[in-house]
Amino acid sequence: MKADQLSQTATFIAIKFYGLTRIDDFQTLFDASTIKFYDKLVTSLPAPLSYYHYWLQLGWIRKLYIWSEELLLPGDLLHIMGRKWIIGHILENLVDEGYEQIIVLGAGFDHLSHKYMQQDVSCIELDTPHMAELKRRFLDEYYPNSRRPRILDVHLPNDNIDTIFSNEQQINPHKKTIIVAEGFFDYLSSETVSLLLQQIGNYFTAPPKLVGTHFALDELSAFRRTVFTRSVQIVGEKLSFNTSVTEFRQLLQDNNYQIQLMQGAKDIRQRIVQHVDTDLPILPGFYIFKAQKK
Repeated sequence: MKADQLSQTATFIAIKFYGLTRIDDFQTLFDASTIKFYDKLVTSLPAPLSYYHYWLQLGWIRKLYIWSEELLLPGDLLHIMGRKWIIGHILENLVDEGYEQIIVLGAGFDHLSHKYMQQDVSCIELDTPHMAELKRRFLDEYYPNSRRPRILDVHLPNDNIDTIFSNEQQINPHKKTIIVAEGFFDYLSSETVSLLLQQIGNYFTAPPKLVGTHFALDELSAFRRTVFTRSVQIVGEKLSFNTSVTEFRQLLQDNNYQIQLMQGAKDIRQRIVQHVDTDLPILPGFYIFKAQKK
């Protein structure tokens, strides 16, 4: 993605989350502040994207939207709910365990750093200059009296993450740190991901926790894989990290990360349906992971 480009994937993740949380059952998975964050966020998007805020409040429009999304890529909507819900729980548990610093890679319009800043956890976001500026404007307008995360303009892999960390006074290498990589690695080459893992692991004196997602394209049917990759290409982005979950596990292990959780689509859906009555499928090949530098 170009440095001056709106991330359409980040935008539609926010829109889809907003749309599904108009449904009462899905609202129960999240606290009121998170629901309100995405309500305000979709309102703040540039037109015509902001029109989704009104239209998705209408039940018949919402049903039509869900139907059309499921027709093209079955399971995409529930995978978004799953990743937001489960990653939120993982971070909540880690903060309870004493983790005091969160760094979100490629944050997009995510709510986590804003949420945890209000709990006195130091939070830093890294994103492309255009996305970082949009996030700052949003927080300035809709949360003028709230504590703000530090949002850094970067463009990986052009910028060196080790240099970025070293030059940023707010990033403390001695704090217990959570690195969030939700959907971040998908757009990088295997070589770049490996280098980032090394640099992140070497920078912190206290072994950081790495929490994120992995999308194994090889688990999609050929048709769905084509639909997914081309839809990303149409909006000017490219999936570059084409690795199976076995290869991803090996990459983490090769860079001295101990895998503590690797939860696949089937298990994620089972967790969701224990709380929500839904017949929506979930995207195959989707994983949520937690790992720690050895």
